[in-house]
Amino acid sequence: MDNSMIAELYLSFAAIFHRPSPDVADHLEEFIDLWSEVIPEIGDSVQKLTTFCRQFPAGEQRLNALWEHYIPLFETGAVEASPYASVYCGEEGLVLGKEAFNVQQFYANCGYCMGEKSGELPDHLAVELEFCALLARNGQLDSLMEFQKKHLTPFLKSILRRIKHSNRPLYSEVAAILEVKQFNSQKEGDFVGKKVFHDY
Repeated sequence: MDNSMIAELYLSFAAIFHRPSPDVADHLEEFIDLWSEVIPEIGDSVQKLTTFCRQFPAGEQRLNALWEHYIPLFETGAVEASPYASVYCGEEGLVLGKEAFNVQQFYANCGYCMGEKSGELPDHLAVELEFCALLARNGQLDSLMEFQKKHLTPFLKSILRRIKHSNRPLYSEVAAILEVKQFNSQKEGDFVGKKVFHDY
């Protein structure tokens, strides 16, 4: 798989795990096509996602359906799957813990910093996925592998299980697809995104 395709995959997952937007809601079918084309063994998830898209046509109806599940899953109340790595990687289990600082330092060491207007913490799931896309796009594959090993993979092992077991339409299936993608790419050795990073 070439670098641009790897970047596109990471961007598609980042787009889903950012807060819902009309852009993302209206491009779900394109994401599903991309995933089914390049990730094996995801037929069941693709079928469920396609059903979701038929049930909630693009536009306001679909966007509202995404919000309905995104908020309890990631943001308010008894949050089902906190989207911040610090919650899983530190003993304290707190947002903005040591892991947030560690990933921000990794971004800086690779020559990137988050824009002030990004509106997210550095260890948010979507931000880490977008960073992987950036590294792939710019051919920084050694850094990508190091980031996955040290930061992204341990985070995904914790959060994807929670998202999958939430039974939230769309999100649980996308988590299952990302799990297949991530752990297949490790065995091999190996768009709509919110622009979070900029070069120094």
